[in-house]
Amino acid sequence: MKSKQIFIALSMILQTYYVLGQIKSDDLNKTIKQARSKFGLPAVAVTILNADRILQTEIQGVRFHGGTQHVTLEDYFHIGSCSKSVLAVIAAKLIEENRINWDTKFFDVYPELRESAFTGYHNITLENLFLCKAGIIGYVNGEEVFPELDENSRNIRYDFAKWLVQQKPVSKYINGEYEFHYSNAAYTMASLMLEKVADKSYEELIDQYMVNELGIETYIGFPNRLSPEQPWGHTINENGIEVFPPGHDYSMPELLLPAGDLSMKPKGFAKYIQFNLNGLKGGNRFIKSDSYKYIHYAHQGFSIGVFNSKMFGFDFSGIDGSAGTFFCRAIWIPEHDFAFTIMTNAGSGTSEMKAVEWITMKIVKKYYNWWWKFWM
Repeated sequence: MKSKQIFIALSMILQTYYVLGQIKSDDLNKTIKQARSKFGLPAVAVTILNADRILQTEIQGVRFHGGTQHVTLEDYFHIGSCSKSVLAVIAAKLIEENRINWDTKFFDVYPELRESAFTGYHNITLENLFLCKAGIIGYVNGEEVFPELDENSRNIRYDFAKWLVQQKPVSKYINGEYEFHYSNAAYTMASLMLEKVADKSYEELIDQYMVNELGIETYIGFPNRLSPEQPWGHTINENGIEVFPPGHDYSMPELLLPAGDLSMKPKGFAKYIQFNLNGLKGGNRFIKSDSYKYIHYAHQGFSIGVFNSKMFGFDFSGIDGSAGTFFCRAIWIPEHDFAFTIMTNAGSGTSEMKAVEWITMKIVKKYYNWWWKFWM
């Protein structure tokens, strides 16, 4: 037998006998301490959980680089595009309440915008928007120019959507839908559909469902806009660490707010992730199990605000989020009743991405006792 075949056979045997290990508090403490030292992260919060309990929580670091105020579990971290998953769950709730469907067309909800719209958009649906298969301009790199709109408008995001559907599509139309093109603006349009059928603003939907019904404290905006005593955002580059103090000019554009401008506390975010995990395992908390499964796995690769794939033969799904100065991740592995979250107050630069990947692999290695995988 060739050495490669021997290694594969040995790996399969080890995977059979060394799975589902326990991550101890000391292990998590050490991992975060190493990550902060290795990558220069100001603060990191990690939770390990199953469908019923938060098993481990560890938070380390300071609210801002150069400061002495340590972060706590009562601090908010910006979750960026993880907000898209939240919007998807709210959509599923409204669908279960028979107010809308995934195949509801945008112009069924806003017929008055149809006549002036580009004809290729006439059949785009709520699901197309969540899948980024609606041909809508992305607004993901900060280079796209926003239209000049009336800042005193009663609903400036509605005005933005009216302008968006008058622009030519940015992706090809093939087999009844547009090719995938990641779009924050598409989520603004999806949110507008939900707002119309619920007769509530996006802010009111978050307050009703996240805060009141699920009991998850949620703030719209960066944490230090709530209070200077909250964590500040950072970016890390070859020149060092840039700090974004209270009152800084950097912000998430209001026109794209539904796509990624929420902040949550570590345990609150973990609770949200737990609702999803419980649903993926058959539970019916807040929305039905089938709804959670549809959100996570109805489409391969990128589903409804959530990515999915396979790791060593079993399914997993996840969300990543960063509006530039914080980074947030959650991974679900329902087959093994396992999920974890990583939150940091540094953005989506190369160093921060490497740090989150490094922590992810450390957690997975330890949980599955895969000591022979992912040399790090």
